[in-house]
Amino acid sequence: MKRSVKKIVGLLPLIALYLFVGQEVLAQFGPMGYNPNSVRPILESDIMYRTTVTRQINLLEKQNKPFFSAENEITRVIIEAVKAKKIQPYRYTISPTNNGLTDPMPHAEFVSKLKYYDSQVGDSVELKPTQLFLLEMKEDLIFDRRRSRMYWDIQVITIVVPQGTNDDTQMGAVRLASFSFKELHAYFTETYRESEKKGTIEDVRAFWYNPENPRRHMSLADAFDLRLFSSRITKVSNPDDKSIQEIVTDEYGTHPDVPKKVLYMSQKIEYDLMEYEHNLWEY
Repeated sequence: MKRSVKKIVGLLPLIALYLFVGQEVLAQFGPMGYNPNSVRPILESDIMYRTTVTRQINLLEKQNKPFFSAENEITRVIIEAVKAKKIQPYRYTISPTNNGLTDPMPHAEFVSKLKYYDSQVGDSVELKPTQLFLLEMKEDLIFDRRRSRMYWDIQVITIVVPQGTNDDTQMGAVRLASFSFKELHAYFTETYRESEKKGTIEDVRAFWYNPENPRRHMSLADAFDLRLFSSRITKVSNPDDKSIQEIVTDEYGTHPDVPKKVLYMSQKIEYDLMEYEHNLWEY
């Protein structure tokens, strides 16, 4: 009896260690432990603050041209990957309770959506990557209390067909398809590294064009990690799930200055988020 008691007493430190470490393991790998769509997931228990931000990236802007260099447009890289069945496209959704990656789109459907009837040609033609210069990016702004810093966690990238590109977009832009950024990140990294091994700059694919030193490009994945893009905020989490355009229009109606007010509000939100992060270090 005494020997059994001694064994139990001797095991107490190990039991305590198991309970301490075991809870961390469960928190990390449980169903709500972390976001499986994150490139670098953060434990839910470590997240003190999170808000979802939607941005629009115009690839024709000067700062974004390295993502849209000739014959290496990011939209071309993505389309080629889908046609090769190396990444999965998803149907676009705007539901605030949906992460945008729950409705897979068959590859054949994606290829068919690239085609449209051109009245000038008199036949069906395929959208060119150079015509697809708009991207919509959905990301989470997270404060990790364990590391005491803010993180931008990109979740979804959506290719947008700009207004006026074809008959289907005469009334406004149309979303072509959405993609998991985690999947794109892995594909960009792998494609860049594999193509770089070939030895010549002409063979490199999925790269961010370095205008200062064309011999030293970088992977598109690294360019996103470094946030080398220029963007405009179009929506931030709110109770009504309304975009900035909708919020301003509801307040000012058809006022001619609505576009300016939308741009001003977008910039103000950007600065407010930066100030919020800065103030976290003040106290």
